[in-house]
Amino acid sequence: MEAYTIKDKIILVTGASRGIGRAIAVEAARRGAKAVVINYKSGGVEARETARLVEEAGARALAYRADIALWSQAKSMVDSVIGELGGLDVVVNNAGILRPKPFREMDPSDWEEMFKVHVFGSMNIARATIDYMREGVIVNISSVLALRPEEEASHYSAAKAALVAWSIALARELAPHIRVFTVLPGGVDTRMARAWGSLDWVEEQVPLARLARPQEIAKLVMDAVENPYITGDILTISGGLL
Repeated sequence: MEAYTIKDKIILVTGASRGIGRAIAVEAARRGAKAVVINYKSGGVEARETARLVEEAGARALAYRADIALWSQAKSMVDSVIGELGGLDVVVNNAGILRPKPFREMDPSDWEEMFKVHVFGSMNIARATIDYMREGVIVNISSVLALRPEEEASHYSAAKAALVAWSIALARELAPHIRVFTVLPGGVDTRMARAWGSLDWVEEQVPLARLARPQEIAKLVMDAVENPYITGDILTISGGLL
């Protein structure tokens, strides 16, 4: 790829009803995306708000409800997108969950759910879309916890680390026509992060002494999408945490 721009492209963002996903969807619209597909599992009201913001920013918005952890729903959504829009250029696998729990209190369903959403969900979307991409980009949103695991998040850290490893392998397999990379945010000011509990650790551990804003993550994602030499790379944005 000699050059790449999001302008006039069709982008699918999973988990885009709020937080980082919403910010990425809106940033893509601001950069001239032709259409932004907003995937959500729940939170239809929030997804419609994301769609409104995307349209205000100048792109067509389509919201699709689908549980991407299920192959049938992921494929059905992608088939519908292709039927509606005629193609797909960029995929951002952003959907995620964070449910802290000590390992000794977990049962198999806890870690199975983490891997289904973060790893299998991303794989489902990638597998459903790659045959429609000629020169496309797949972005997988991981976490600094993939490289800096924390207690009570061993299942989350393991799933996010697996996502990084798979992304590198996929990038090698799909190059040069489809680029794949991972973005590893640190603490981000979202509802999911704040649900973890006290944020006292932020000022103590993050050199910039604050959480990232979702828009800051979105800008890095779009900058990397538009950089034709990024594939297989692991991009961290953590305010110095990592």
